Amino acid sequence: MEHVVKHFLEPKSVTIIGVSRISNRPGYLILRNLREFGFLGEVYPVNPEGGDILGFRTYGSIQELPQNIELAVSMISADETVALLDDCAAKGIRNVLLVSGGFSEAGELGAKRQMTVVRHAAEKGIRLMGPNAVGPVNTSNGMVLGFYPIERLKKGGIAMIAQSGQFCCPVLDFMNSSQYIGVSKSVDVGNCCDIDEAEVMEYLGEDPETKVIAIYMESIREGKRFLEVSRRVSKKKPIIVFKTGRTEDGLRTAESHTGAIAVDDTIFDVALRQAGVMRARDLDEFLDLAKIFDCRCVPRGNRVAVVTYSGGIGSMAADACSDFGLELAELSKDTVDKIKPTVLPSAKVSNPLDTFSVGIPSDINSVYRVPLMAFMDDPNVDMALSCFMVNRLVWRIDFEDLLSNLRQLWTKPVIGWAIGEDSLVRECAEILEEGGMPVFPSPERAVRAMGALWGYHRHLSNT
Repeated sequence: MEHVVKHFLEPKSVTIIGVSRISNRPGYLILRNLREFGFLGEVYPVNPEGGDILGFRTYGSIQELPQNIELAVSMISADETVALLDDCAAKGIRNVLLVSGGFSEAGELGAKRQMTVVRHAAEKGIRLMGPNAVGPVNTSNGMVLGFYPIERLKKGGIAMIAQSGQFCCPVLDFMNSSQYIGVSKSVDVGNCCDIDEAEVMEYLGEDPETKVIAIYMESIREGKRFLEVSRRVSKKKPIIVFKTGRTEDGLRTAESHTGAIAVDDTIFDVALRQAGVMRARDLDEFLDLAKIFDCRCVPRGNRVAVVTYSGGIGSMAADACSDFGLELAELSKDTVDKIKPTVLPSAKVSNPLDTFSVGIPSDINSVYRVPLMAFMDDPNVDMALSCFMVNRLVWRIDFEDLLSNLRQLWTKPVIGWAIGEDSLVRECAEILEEGGMPVFPSPERAVRAMGALWGYHRHLSNT
């Protein structure tokens, strides 16, 4: 039996009900996204005036649509939703995404309206996603049902789930363009009136394109089921949860737009750890953890080797290792023998490895390439952090060559950090990211992410 979420992420046919001809309205923007990203399924817009919109033939009403369309996306107001469900049922549509607000996030009256809609949908055999939801994204079939006008869509192994309208799409846009992170799926469940994050997580747990599941939450409605699914899925794929509403003010804000339910944060935190789920405390950590868990290698232990251009940066990395449950590796004699002639012929080789400790290197490429390749062969090293100083005039590192050499031996996580002129840092980071090396905004954030990576795999080995 097909999982219900598949109908929302892999539909063969979609109708957009309430499409506008105005270019900045949600229905119009959804059509634009479907066209721009080449959605592979059939699209049936509904607009009372008929005609064409963006090259799509439109239908005057639901009654004019063909039978048995797989998914309906509704822009219809909350008051008209029950009638919409009747029309969908008559056409054999069994899956409906509710984009509009005016439900549980709108107070007591909205909560009653939402209960009525849920009950009516169940009677008609219809499954609902939303309401108050931005539509899902699937990079494998070009389906972008969000009404946020995305500029680019990068495929990758990260799937996002969010309980908040307008969280997923801007964050997705930022990840694709600035963080060089690719995604497999993105699902905004809105108010979770029917399909919730647990059902989506269950589907993603079996999705071959998803390696990491990242969830933004404001509350938890069925805690027992969520934790049961989390415990099962986390044994196959890492799950990262960023939950707001930890404080009274935060919860009050969440209640105002999704109708979030209060949860004891301490109990929630303990339950996540028991289920093998990692918790991010802020948006930066949320994105950092998603990035590092999408990297190519699994650490065998917590021993880190650091190559840097500065003793001060090395000290920062060493402190961070202590803070996040990692150790500085004791480099093997074989590694020292490989590094010393090229990198530090007149000084002691240590970890962190300060490649500028006795002066400016004559070959900037060798001082990174040689240590990193040696670390891959060193049984005492489980992960490596490479801190790059970049400069257009003097220290032009050939990152393509570095990656090409490293790729021959790449068996351990190698993490990067770069500093220098901003546009050059971005250029270098993009090359490294595309080549498989995750790059972070600071040494501390890089090490924090490495600590989480090790913690997850340690937990797996103990269960």
